Amino acid sequence: MLPSLIKRLEHDEIDLCPDFQRHANLWDINKMSKLIESVLLKLPLPIFYFDVSNPDKWLVVDGLQRLSTIKRFFVKKDIKLKNLEFLTHLNGKKYTDLDRPLQRTIDDTQFVTYQIEAQTPKKVRYSIFNRINTGGLSLNAQEIRQALNQEGNGEVSASGVKFLSELVEDAIFKRIVGISNKRMAGQELVLRFIAFKILTIEFTTMHEFLDSAMEAIDKKNKNELDVLKNKLIKVLEFSEQILGKDHKFSRSFVDKTKNKLVNKSLFDVLTVCFDEIEDRSKIFFLERKEYFIQKLKNELKNETSDLFESITKGTSGKKAKETRFKIIRKLIKDVLDET
Repeated sequence: MLPSLIKRLEHDEIDLCPDFQRHANLWDINKMSKLIESVLLKLPLPIFYFDVSNPDKWLVVDGLQRLSTIKRFFVKKDIKLKNLEFLTHLNGKKYTDLDRPLQRTIDDTQFVTYQIEAQTPKKVRYSIFNRINTGGLSLNAQEIRQALNQEGNGEVSASGVKFLSELVEDAIFKRIVGISNKRMAGQELVLRFIAFKILTIEFTTMHEFLDSAMEAIDKKNKNELDVLKNKLIKVLEFSEQILGKDHKFSRSFVDKTKNKLVNKSLFDVLTVCFDEIEDRSKIFFLERKEYFIQKLKNELKNETSDLFESITKGTSGKKAKETRFKIIRKLIKDVLDET
């Protein structure tokens, strides 16, 4: 019944503003009014999907805008109906202006919810989120990872979510990477580096690889996470020494007129491969960095090169991943083998 949902919203037992999702209250007044009119006309509401792993704080898988509208009209009571198609006499009215028969209609409204329980295997929950969350305001892959690893979600410790969130706010990360953290873009970059550092499983797709990494991070203790953080910060500083302050892991490194956005594949291959250089070899590498830079630029300028294609086409696949890592490792080896 709708009143039970309203009661949960009143007590803040449905999370409409989680860290991983900032799309609540995006409907305009016309869309919100249309939904309320559907309720008053006793029309069936679309199914709501929730992750109820934490019984005290449900996560919304699908239905965020509808729930935000319901909360505003029935709980906050701060919106007036507008441009109704059938119940035009209710235009300009708030919930408190409705007569008792209409309020009774609301009390009798039924709807269907599908609930993902705590015991549902994580892989299945990922699949459900990805299959259901397909609307125009759907979550991206990293936002789903953040959602399914929130504190209180089953037996999750949420150390991974906290770790990624804190690292993207690190001053060095923000200065060197320079990425907008909108929609967890920064968290995904950090996760890519960490995944290649801690996972020993066979790489199939980047999506599954990062899903596994998110869970693996949750099993790390604070000391282990600190080591990983220091690794990333150290390699970012090294990359700046090699490529310059303005490279930002983007194609603009080669040509200032090219896309200045961080290329995720270029980020993962350079940070991981730079980290593989032994400390005793880094001074030698820095002395010969111009050789590496020229070779890298030649590869990236050639839009038919294997490296260029591996960071621009099918980048999440196994073949593209293996190609770019093989090429960058060879470029680094060629520099270190110089006498």
